[in-house]
Amino acid sequence: MAIIALYWAMLGSWSQLLSRWNEEKAKRETASARRDGSAEHTSSADTPQDALRKVDPDFDLAAFLSGAKRAYEAILRAFADSDIQTLQRLVGPEVLAAFEREIVKRRDRQEMLELTFISTDQAKVVDAFLGNGTAEIVVRYVSDVVSVTRSANNAVVAGDPRQIVEMIDTWTFACETQSKKRNWMLIATEGE
Repeated sequence: MAIIALYWAMLGSWSQLLSRWNEEKAKRETASARRDGSAEHTSSADTPQDALRKVDPDFDLAAFLSGAKRAYEAILRAFADSDIQTLQRLVGPEVLAAFEREIVKRRDRQEMLELTFISTDQAKVVDAFLGNGTAEIVVRYVSDVVSVTRSANNAVVAGDPRQIVEMIDTWTFACETQSKKRNWMLIATEGE
């Protein structure tokens, strides 16, 4: 329970905002798929890699996951550092808006988030979607971090600078399938 409380303290309410957005997005996608049948979801017969190879025969899962791990750490570090420029390059508009709101709230409270990655033990593709010229890949991460929120006078507001916490996240990346250069952007995130 302490791990969950620390996780929420570290990331503030951004995960809650994005979870609500994810639920609304899932409802829209389900309704859209029912209407036109154009969204393709991986089935038990298809692995996520098989589905993606239908639009990109050269899709390299290992290379994608390597990049996804780097993106995961870069995005969380940028969020912790309030680095909007980096976030603009790596996340979609809805995720960026949620991150910006939380960064502004943190600044208004005059708090700083310190995040140290110990390791990302797992980055695993758990699903993939194809449809309407877009590919989406859902990745589940398990990582160990040290997370501390400090006040303006350096007092610890949340977290423990001596405690390693396991974080579990599920992130969705998307790119346009028509593009020759695959520019994967984070479009949704959910914490466990």
